[in-house]
Formats: sequence, structure tokens, C-alpha cells
Amino acid sequence: MADPTPSPDTTPVPAMPAPGTPAPEAVAQPSGSSTVPAASAPSVLGSDAPEPAPTYSDFKLPEGASVDDESLKAASTLFADSGLSQEQAQKFIDLAVSREQAAARKGTQAFVDLQTKWVSEIKADPDIGGDKFQASIASAARAIDRLAIPGLREALDLTGAGNNPAIVKAFARIGQMISEDRFRPGNGAPLAAAKSPAEVIYGAQPKGGADT
Repeated sequence: MADPTPSPDTTPVPAMPAPGTPAPEAVAQPSGSSTVPAASAPSVLGSDAPEPAPTYSDFKLPEGASVDDESLKAASTLFADSGLSQEQAQKFIDLAVSREQAAARKGTQAFVDLQTKWVSEIKADPDIGGDKFQASIASAARAIDRLAIPGLREALDLTGAGNNPAIVKAFARIGQMISEDRFRPGNGAPLAAAKSPAEVIYGAQPKGGADT
């Protein structure tokens, strides 16, 4: 009959190293095994080369249109950062230019409409319009000539103020005052010397002069 008592484990137990004993050298890895961790980041040389930033040739602009260099440079940088092609960038340029031109046309048309409105008001004015229109314009022109201010007529034309009813009426009245003062009959007396516009408007004493 077999002995039920289990036999003792005869597997040898490695002895603990004595204090001060150097640790045993690591066992060499078998040939062919990799020591690179599976989750390591790819190297710079192992990744794909970055795509070069797009460059743009001269953009096409409508005849007579222009874009300042700083705005064009800023737009090109934005296009490149967004990775737009030449064709896509050109579409944005076309849109921006068309909007600028539309705004300019709108402003010009508003100016023309205002001038037309003013001229109509002048011709309908009871004091300087109607059958008095031509004489009023001639009188206003005479006043401008007598004032002899360099660039005055050009400024009136450039700004459109030359069609403003109040401005036209003022110059027409000055012209009439100059004409009446110069050619007023005096019972055979000789014609008085022509007065300056300032003397006609303010009298013998110029405005702002000291009283005597």
C-alpha cells in the first residue's frame, strides 16, 4: 500500500546574494528580437516631407482696377496659409475687386444725382431761375472773376459746390451788387470807380476793421 505522505519538493531554490555582491548581468536578448517600444513616436526622417507653401503669380485685375501692394501681400499670405490654389485665390481677388468697384459706382452715382437735383432747383428758383437763369449765371461768373481767388472756380467744379443753389444765388447777388454799384446813373456825373467785392458787401469800412 502506497504511502499517502507527499514527497518533498526537490526543486533547487536560487540562493539570495549576500550583501555587497554585484547583481548578475542581464540575460542577452535572443537575436532578431526588437528592443524599440511599440508605442514610440516616428522619427523625423521616417515621416513624410511637409507640403511646400503655395506661391502665386500675378493676379488678373479688371482694366483700370488696382490693388495696393500691402493689401495684396496680406491676401497672398492668407491664401497660402489656407492652402488655396492659384485659381481659388483668383476668385477671392475677383470678388473683392468687384465689391470695391460697386461701392465706388454707388458713390459716384449718388454725387451725380445730387448735382442733377441741385441744377433743377436752381432753374426752378423764382429769384435766379426761369427766364432769369442765364442772367443769374452770368452775374455769378462776374462775381467769381472779380474776386480773383486762384483755384476758386476749379474748387467749385471739383466739389460740386458750383451747383449748390445757395452758392449760386450768393454769387449771383454779389455779381448784381457789383454791376449796380458801377453802372448806377448819377445826373450826368462821371461813373464812380469800380469797388471791390469786399467794399460792395461790407461798405466802405471792411469787415473787421477798426472804427475811426
